[in-house]
Amino acid sequence: MKIVIGLTGKIGAGKSAVAKYISKNYNASEHRFSQILMDILDRLYLPHKREYLQSLGACLRKIREDVIVEAFKKDLKKDKSEIIVIDGIRYPNEVKMLRSFEKNVLICIEAPVELRYERCKKRKEKEETRLTFEEFLKNEEAETEKRIEEICKEADFIINNDSTLEELFKKVDGIMGTILS
Repeated sequence: MKIVIGLTGKIGAGKSAVAKYISKNYNASEHRFSQILMDILDRLYLPHKREYLQSLGACLRKIREDVIVEAFKKDLKKDKSEIIVIDGIRYPNEVKMLRSFEKNVLICIEAPVELRYERCKKRKEKEETRLTFEEFLKNEEAETEKRIEEICKEADFIINNDSTLEELFKKVDGIMGTILS
């Protein structure tokens, strides 16, 4: 039976690191809601800037609230993998879509704000390397980030990612052991 694992958490918490780890070590396929938006930006020859992704998502939701979620769910249903990991659940309708799969898990990844800021500065995403702490905090107020704390309250598991990658991955292995048993 297909297992769908959704990851949520604030910017720089470690969602992508966990998604990549699960994908590599548990033979899972990896999906992101933002991929649909990136595909559209590619078609328009525009860069994948956070502000463009956020604006495009907001525009599409004005057309129909669940348009991205519905397309995404169809993509997941086509996926033949036994384990699917979703990097970046941000809205209640995305949680609802995750919960519509018979075997589903929501994992919230948390980390202190200062640590998340430092991680973003070290990432290879150009727009983040130059961010001031104030700009980082302002990004956290974006529409895409506002519901994450609320969504984390619905999580089946919460990972505190305030240490090393090795420690993070030990926690992930523990959760995966529970999920797969």
